[in-house]
Amino acid sequence: MSDRIYPPEWSLDEHLPTGDDFAVTSVNGTVGMGVRARRCFERGTLVARFTGQLSNRVMQHSLQVSPQAHLHDPWFVGLLTHSCAPNCVLDMQRLEIWSLADIEPGDLLTIDYAATEDYLHRQFACGCGSPACRKWITGRREPVNDTGRAYLLGLAARKVRRIPTRHPRRGTR
Repeated sequence: MSDRIYPPEWSLDEHLPTGDDFAVTSVNGTVGMGVRARRCFERGTLVARFTGQLSNRVMQHSLQVSPQAHLHDPWFVGLLTHSCAPNCVLDMQRLEIWSLADIEPGDLLTIDYAATEDYLHRQFACGCGSPACRKWITGRREPVNDTGRAYLLGLAARKVRRIPTRHPRRGTR
């Protein structure tokens, strides 16, 4: 049997992800843990099914199933990395991950957190590098918090540069 990602008591579904297809790994010192593909997934295909424990609370590693219900999964889907241009999308009714782009071995599985969450456990600065990057990530129904406003103002201030002015030379006609 292949390496399990979920604890044995959660692995009742034979279609849940295993270590044959995915690696749960450290991404970097800022992001923390993530999930990397160990094989190719073509665009538009089912990547994996997932499970978790239902709760009425928003927690780190939980995903919103309905306005009052969240699925807590600190082993797999709750570890997917955010991107403003994700390569995956979640179907929260069927508990499935679908590919939005071709995924190669070693690629991180990414989702847009605002696609499933009304309110995040914690807003954060985004470093996804996408040309469409929103720079500060919130849930789809929550305003940017004070920390986010300060962060975005700081980014805007760094973009403003002094425009050199040309002064006419003195003594010339």
